[in-house]
Amino acid sequence: MIRFLSGLFWTVVVLLILFHLVGGWYFSGVLADDLLDVTVEPVERNLVVTEAGDGTVTLRPLADEVSELTEPGIWGLDWGTGRGRVGEIVATAEDGSVTRSLLEGAGLEVGLTARLDGWVYAGDPQSARELPFTDIEFASPLGTFAGWRLEGDKTTWVVHVHGKGTTREEALRAVEPIARAGYPQLVITYRNDDGFPVDPSRQYQYGLTEWEEVAAAVDMAVVAGADKVVLFGYSTGAAHILSYMYREPAPEIVGLVFDAPNIDIEAAVDEAAGQRTLPVLGLPVPSTLTWVAKQISAWRFDIDWSAWNYIDRAGQLTVRAQVFHGSADRTVPISVSERFAAARPDLVKLRQTAGAGHVRSWNVDQSAYESDLVAFLDQVGG
Repeated sequence: MIRFLSGLFWTVVVLLILFHLVGGWYFSGVLADDLLDVTVEPVERNLVVTEAGDGTVTLRPLADEVSELTEPGIWGLDWGTGRGRVGEIVATAEDGSVTRSLLEGAGLEVGLTARLDGWVYAGDPQSARELPFTDIEFASPLGTFAGWRLEGDKTTWVVHVHGKGTTREEALRAVEPIARAGYPQLVITYRNDDGFPVDPSRQYQYGLTEWEEVAAAVDMAVVAGADKVVLFGYSTGAAHILSYMYREPAPEIVGLVFDAPNIDIEAAVDEAAGQRTLPVLGLPVPSTLTWVAKQISAWRFDIDWSAWNYIDRAGQLTVRAQVFHGSADRTVPISVSERFAAARPDLVKLRQTAGAGHVRSWNVDQSAYESDLVAFLDQVGG
């Protein structure tokens, strides 16, 4: 019996080791695809309009569940030949259909396929928000990049840095209240954006190289007359900004605004892994397997996880920061912002938005978001 139990024990040990090695190798590849691949995948319309009229629209998923359909707040609605905006949920049905208030939707018809867009607005500041702007170019050590310049009567400028895999359109929600308050703005592109220079590594670097475009945009603002500069980072844009801030930032920088800051990449990986299941088995991915996958990926793809943790270096922060983060964020857990605020309670103020997903605080509570945002700008830039 002892010999049998000993053999069983070592069999289980060997199987566990093989499971973690094979599974770790597999998931390290998945992790690399999710984290590093700069390929921009086309966004598909995954809903169909089943009813429209009387200030509401009913949308049904075409195939799999569409989580955005039941998330709170204001959303953009894109149906290919037009755009609109939807608001609160009015009703739900057993077939997965959801009826929401229709805030804007000229030309929307039954039968059209559509998708929900968390940025709400698309296009440029003029077409989306009726804000005059100028197309600009600026140069970093990697090459030439583009941006939008919005004028204002103040000498404190706001520079917007969008998140990973997104575009300048991500900033279109916030540019309007900032413009209304009189602050000039730059909304920039950076390396690996579609149509612009690609990082020499051909991978996302989470601030390790992207900070050069942030620095170049700040220099441009200062040359254009900025006495003070506030940097506004969305998701991974916050990592690019902190990477710059932990080097030798321009003395004109007086504040930071972060929306769902992705500033501990390992935490985001853990959050994503917790939502995955094992192939074939369908069971949740064990945390031990996630750990092994991260170690293997560090070796396979030359990842330094500590270099992507900007919270551990928060002691180097020298300016105030206003942070917005949704409590229901399943991309970057709100614990990331809580840790950041706890690391520098003297400089970092966190507003938690109940029920909001990733970079969706404005969508869920526009009034509070804009009020806090402008108040912060007035405090640091006035």
